[in-house]
Amino acid sequence: MSEVSDYLWLVIFGGFIALYNAWGIGANDCANSFATSVGAKVLTLKKAIYVAAIFEFSGALLMGSHVTDTIRKKIVETDMFEANPEVLMLGMLCADFASAIWLTIATYFRYPVSTTHSIIGAIVGFSLAYGGVNSVVWDKIGMIVASWIISPLIAGIFSLTLFYLVKRYAFKTDNPFEMTLRIFPILTFLTFLINGFFIFYKGTPALKLDKTELWVGIVCAVSMGTVASLISWFYFVPRLRDRTLRLRRGNSRVHPQLEGTLEVELTELDTETNTDDIEINREETSEENIEINEELTLEEELSNEVVYNTDLDITKNINRLKDIVKQLKIKKHDEKILQLHNNADVFDEKSEKACTSLQVITACFSSFAHGANDVANAIAPLATIYAIYSSGEFEKKSDVPVWVLFIGAIGIVFGLATWGYKIIDRIGRELTKVTPSRGFIIELAAATTVVFASRTAIPVSTTHCQVGSVVGCGIGDGRNNVDWKIMKSILFSWLITLPVTGFISAGLFSLCHYSP
Repeated sequence: MSEVSDYLWLVIFGGFIALYNAWGIGANDCANSFATSVGAKVLTLKKAIYVAAIFEFSGALLMGSHVTDTIRKKIVETDMFEANPEVLMLGMLCADFASAIWLTIATYFRYPVSTTHSIIGAIVGFSLAYGGVNSVVWDKIGMIVASWIISPLIAGIFSLTLFYLVKRYAFKTDNPFEMTLRIFPILTFLTFLINGFFIFYKGTPALKLDKTELWVGIVCAVSMGTVASLISWFYFVPRLRDRTLRLRRGNSRVHPQLEGTLEVELTELDTETNTDDIEINREETSEENIEINEELTLEEELSNEVVYNTDLDITKNINRLKDIVKQLKIKKHDEKILQLHNNADVFDEKSEKACTSLQVITACFSSFAHGANDVANAIAPLATIYAIYSSGEFEKKSDVPVWVLFIGAIGIVFGLATWGYKIIDRIGRELTKVTPSRGFIIELAAATTVVFASRTAIPVSTTHCQVGSVVGCGIGDGRNNVDWKIMKSILFSWLITLPVTGFISAGLFSLCHYSP
């Protein structure tokens, strides 16, 4: 057996692969924090990247130094690696690479999958290849499978319930803006309570706060929520109300004697404007149909030219036809999304804008927590490899070096900046209609689910919770407000995550370990 110190190449390759896997996490999983914000047009993709660069990076560096034994979750039997730590090094390298490959494939086809389940499936894969069936703790795997159903269902129920309450007691009242301002401090309290406790419980091993009593965390979260609620009541609510009043006054600066007459004229003008808008929309729709018909006609003409005019460049004509077909598919896709969004209720614009700040705050909390926790899915294998290389022996527990955390943080931000739009568009726009109020409810419900599930033994996926919350909120507007075809494809991707990453990891490990 070779000395562990001879495996420096595993550390070097592990660094590049960890960066690659972190990129996949950023492209696929990091989008969960910003999909609804971008979909609701509260944040642009560029601003979301900036926010992620700050909060994901901070969460990973400040609170991401978890104990690096993914094995600590009791997924595999640890005894089989104590005599051969270099096998664990190779296995972790293969597992990290397998997870990265699957995340790349899933992101390319725009499937939001669980990065936690990806790395777990990969670890199980190389463990089976090395130690057989008895090397895996199957009870833990059974709980993971159960979480596929439990976590999105609970998140969906939370989201649907909260959406129903807010819609009934605020958005669907006679004065929705005023009612929204009244419940704004309550929503602020819930936002900071849930997200504060989420950060406290899930992202604080580095500060040793996870060792404190549960009641201490609850008191801290309640205190944080109370202070934020008071600030919103005495500062933000009056500012929002005054801003609205100023806008109204600015639009009605007329002589008192003419005010009544002007109101009648404005009413008539609004009526005329609405009628004109309808006519314009009809004209635009007709123009779109004309454009589509023109494109179809052009397609037929090109086809005739290809068939009957041998002097033309056939390759050029084929490329033109492909472009036309592509444009037609895009138009059809956009029309389908527009029809889906038209099924949802339209709420008061001022009420929607009042929820934008809450949604941004929730997205920031979620981003910080994501960096603190899910970065371990990418860098835990590398940290394990480096720990064995440094000590020369198997260690069940070891701290994550800062440079390893840095690799994970950089990869996550870069992944969101490059391919993050794929998952953001799928969750934030195509699955259902998302507005600022809906986006806030979705993110809060998902965070609530993760918080309550964190005290259980079930490894809940943030991705599953986010998607379930989106669907639950969409159902609040009616069953037809959810694209169930997309949802079925997402469910299928969840089902195959564990076996796919397991097979890839087992194949890579067997090729490297058992080949002559």
